Amino acid sequence: MRAAVYDRWWPTSGGGEKFAAGIAEVLSSHAEVCLLAHEPLDLVAMGELLHLDLSRVGVREVDIGDEPVSEASADYDLFVNASYTSTAASRAAHSIYVVHFPTPPPADPPGWKARAKKVLRPLVEDDGVQIRMARGFYPQERIAGHRAQWTSGDATVDVFLPPCREEWVTVGFGKFVGEGLPAVVATIEVDGKRALSMALRHRDTRFELPVNKMSMPVRGHDDGSPVKLRITSGVHVPRDAFGTSDDRRLGVPVTGVQVGSGPRAVVRERYPSLACQPPGLEWIGSYDRVVSNSEYTRGWVKRWWGLDTAVLNPPVTLHARKPKEKVILNVGRFFAPEHGHCKKQLDMVRAMRAMVWRGNCEGWTLHLVGGVSEVDRPYLDKVQREAADLPVELHIGASGAELADLYGRASIYWHATGLGEDQLTQPDRFEHFGITTVEAMSAGAVPVVIRAAGQQEVVEHGVSGLHWEPLVQLVCFTEDLVLDGERLRQMSQAAEAHARRYGPDAFAGRLSSLVGSLTEGAEH
Repeated sequence: MRAAVYDRWWPTSGGGEKFAAGIAEVLSSHAEVCLLAHEPLDLVAMGELLHLDLSRVGVREVDIGDEPVSEASADYDLFVNASYTSTAASRAAHSIYVVHFPTPPPADPPGWKARAKKVLRPLVEDDGVQIRMARGFYPQERIAGHRAQWTSGDATVDVFLPPCREEWVTVGFGKFVGEGLPAVVATIEVDGKRALSMALRHRDTRFELPVNKMSMPVRGHDDGSPVKLRITSGVHVPRDAFGTSDDRRLGVPVTGVQVGSGPRAVVRERYPSLACQPPGLEWIGSYDRVVSNSEYTRGWVKRWWGLDTAVLNPPVTLHARKPKEKVILNVGRFFAPEHGHCKKQLDMVRAMRAMVWRGNCEGWTLHLVGGVSEVDRPYLDKVQREAADLPVELHIGASGAELADLYGRASIYWHATGLGEDQLTQPDRFEHFGITTVEAMSAGAVPVVIRAAGQQEVVEHGVSGLHWEPLVQLVCFTEDLVLDGERLRQMSQAAEAHARRYGPDAFAGRLSSLVGSLTEGAEH
């Protein structure tokens, strides 16, 4: 059997990637497996960091975008899409979609914006006209105050027009090429024929217009197929050019594609969500099985997507216990609160400050382990400033061996993701399962975790750990354990035993059963 596992975020090597790579590891014991990726991967380094054996796994690079992933899936007997927020349809003989957490329902969000769209959309809609960023585009981001999508150096835009209708199509390019880099030449081809080229560079002053535009006439095809706009350019890698942690291959930033001219076209370009209805969930029907990573996620899939899914908990590496020290541990990437899934390291530092002030944690140290992207570095800097005079140690980009050592020595594990968030309006900001919590438990660290979402599933309050809320309870519950060595020892043993139900062998059994039922069901 030939199998492929897809994850858009492989280089981050986070919890979602641990899940996806764990699936690949299990499948590789009886199938030919490759990871679908958008960039080269160092499987040795990734396996070491995630504590997985990826020696039997290969890598296949595909263009960025849903369509290239769908096309690649057709080459496999089994396709597993384990990428967060992916909407790529499966074309494989058998397929599984893993939900880390569902996207909101396919509708405009409530509030005044939804009412405004309902009124304005009919005024700017143009029947038969549709723009699709087909391949070679990274997700939209804000660059220098403007929304744009970087290309990978070779990207395609599909322009749907009524048959024989001719329109001017305008592509906007941001002057956001990194300062100090040479000008980048962007070329547009229309259905394989070169149309226009332009040299893009970083703008010299803030008074200079931030966007360059290229316009060309386009005629709709008789058969209704899309006109293909291909955008090619040179590329740069921010890690190499500027010493950042961003190792994407970036071409040029596209700020928008506009069809036609006049006020309606300008509004459609500025507010693309007005030009089309919100996307649906048709792609999910291409998968034979849809599974959720926890009961918490399963509940939101049922609520938002109307699907009742099975639960496949992620694989958890069981770490070895070492002689316990006065170590409190937390593991998680440093995300700024405004960027979504914040792990609340700043709040934990403040909790540690309260413990120090109360005088009940002499000799104890809080260790924070995690990676960070350039966009979130200001948040890390803030954490470092607040922790400067406290018994707090930060381990940025720790190796797998260093992390395993900390798991082994830690006596207590803290988790605060979701603190201060509204679970009804922003359920994705909570921990959907909690791989790091279970990994710490497997080495005998007692979890003291927020009473919310997936943490309530993996920790038995009062037996294998403690649930807290509000933050003052984190301080008080931790102090209780610090001052009661016998209770800490008993809970440590219970945590270690409880974690085994999520270990590699248990995961392999659940996944093999799922894949077996899928292929056997198809045969009959």
